Amino acid sequence: MLHAQVEAGSLCPITMTFAATPLLLQMLPAPFQDWTTPLLSDRYDSHLLPGGQKRGLLIGMGMTEKQGGSDVMSNTTRAERLEDGSYRLVGHKWFFLVPQSDAHLVLAQTTGGLSCFFVPRFLPDGQRNAIRLERLKDKLGNRSNASCRSGVSGCHWLVVGAGRGRNSSDPEMGGMTRFDCALGSHAMMRRAFFAGDLSCTSTPCFW
Repeated sequence: MLHAQVEAGSLCPITMTFAATPLLLQMLPAPFQDWTTPLLSDRYDSHLLPGGQKRGLLIGMGMTEKQGGSDVMSNTTRAERLEDGSYRLVGHKWFFLVPQSDAHLVLAQTTGGLSCFFVPRFLPDGQRNAIRLERLKDKLGNRSNASCRSGVSGCHWLVVGAGRGRNSSDPEMGGMTRFDCALGSHAMMRRAFFAGDLSCTSTPCFW
């Protein structure tokens, strides 16, 4: 509540990380088990390092595409299963939220239907993942909350069951995101009230 009253824009990465953490704690791929401690941390770590070497992590999301918007069932990004069990994603995301995140949850089509993938910035061997940021969004308002257009073409790990369609990103995660959004809206109304109250009680009037 206090954070939202000071700077609402930076709440987006906090909200997405808060919502994604319960899911990831249950379903983190084996090469990323050392992410558990930094996922639960309340520290911000801006260093460009693999997640397991950081004091705190941010998780972003890449759900929507330009041809479908909020209709994620029309997504065209494809996921091809590789011999080692990982997946190669090929496609784009129209809103790639919080591009500075340590990992993103990304929707893509498999042979079984729409599925959600864990997309880390760094692969287990320390190499950068093949995520291409095309441009930052020039938004009206909310400029402190970066989002971008992106292309994805690399190896990623499946985190939730394939073919779950609209529920691919997990209903609990969606519910926790909406809970934080409701708190943020309440905080902005509270800030507006106090700003108005301060103006009315501290501004002298002359008749």
